[in-house]
Amino acid sequence: MTIAQDSKNDRKAAMRPHSLRLARICVTTALAAGLLTGCAAGGPNHAKFASSAETALGKGSLEKAVALAEQAVLASPRTASYRTLLGSAYLRAGRFEAAHQAFDEAMQLGEDSGKAALSLALADIALGRGTDAVDTLNTYRDSIPASDYGLAMAMAGQTQTGIAALTDALRNGENTPKVRQNLAYAYALDGSWSEAKLMAQQDVPADKLGERLQTWAFMARPEDTRRRVATLLGAPANVDGGQPTALALANFPAPQQLAEEAVAMSATQQAASGDAAELAKAAATAMPAAPVDAAAPQPVLADASSAPVSAKIAAIDVAPSAVAEPAAAPVYAPAQGMVSHAVVQPVRAARTIQASAPAAVRGDHVVQLGSFSSQEGAQRAWRHFTARNRSLAGTRSQITQVSVNGRPFWRVQAVGFNGFASARQMCQSVKAKGGVCLVMAEPAMVSPQGRPTPTRMAQR
Repeated sequence: MTIAQDSKNDRKAAMRPHSLRLARICVTTALAAGLLTGCAAGGPNHAKFASSAETALGKGSLEKAVALAEQAVLASPRTASYRTLLGSAYLRAGRFEAAHQAFDEAMQLGEDSGKAALSLALADIALGRGTDAVDTLNTYRDSIPASDYGLAMAMAGQTQTGIAALTDALRNGENTPKVRQNLAYAYALDGSWSEAKLMAQQDVPADKLGERLQTWAFMARPEDTRRRVATLLGAPANVDGGQPTALALANFPAPQQLAEEAVAMSATQQAASGDAAELAKAAATAMPAAPVDAAAPQPVLADASSAPVSAKIAAIDVAPSAVAEPAAAPVYAPAQGMVSHAVVQPVRAARTIQASAPAAVRGDHVVQLGSFSSQEGAQRAWRHFTARNRSLAGTRSQITQVSVNGRPFWRVQAVGFNGFASARQMCQSVKAKGGVCLVMAEPAMVSPQGRPTPTRMAQR
């Protein structure tokens, strides 16, 4: 056999684990769903499953909608709209853990609508993850109707922010029963019962007002987040184990990811082979070869509100829009993060979690886009910012964990700007599209005199 043939066989061997891995995934997911499907492409009619799931969801047949949406996802696992549909079905069924997973994975695949973000926030509120919900709501603020944003913020624990948003909506002409009742409920969650009663009585009959306020008082208890969201949606308050493991997005890597893993594995194997050869050479040089006992084993290198009225005046619309046909998912930067904590406070123990820019090409200024309570929220926000601002999508990203008053936060920055002027220009582009940002000196860069470059803030 020639050296070329040996090399070719080695490459095939390097790829084989990935082929086997993908084959195992197909078999596992097919058995889990009781379907004889191909993996993604060759299976049953995924569009038909999705359409039937939407119809069932519209009729309130929630179990049927969930089952059909799961089949659609299984048949085409990297279609974002199918996972969004599945998340809506889970949410309406009161399966909040599963809904969180489905919406998060849909957004990883490129879903970037305010409706999906609102639904994810509601699932997080139900799970007691109010700070994560606030991050999501702030990131997608301009994509979510004020009536829904205000109520969701109040339910997430930011009652004053929610009241302010709903009051502004009323002043700006959205004087509708939904806005008024959402504002009344936000007042109730804030403990401002006089204001809640005054606002609620504009639309609730006098003989029903007491019952409404009692229901709100019951739902306002901080520990009842699951019941609060379930009542708003008219859903059962279930405790859920999450979506089936076989549906997890991690089971269905993109072809590009598989190719990158194959290249990485090949490089690792080559490095290992080279290291082994060097070790053998060094050992042979250091001492004479000892006779080998053929009998001895040889060493081997180890390789809103109350349920009856929520549909009319305080219902957040979580039903999906028409399901789109599968499309090529957009490709985003490897690192993925609104300034939910606009005040920059002294920080300690900063460390870069994820960066797509080598230190040598980061430049001397960065554009900070936000600070988030979780790395997951930071990555989601980066994807959103780059999806809406193509000039930002052409920059490199950096996510850094910092500690502010003992609490961890993840800062999202666009890096690689040489000079304050270029960074400020990008920041102005972000603001023009509704975002907020700060221009800062890159902490790793220092002046020729050895002093850190002073931090600067773009003019607002």
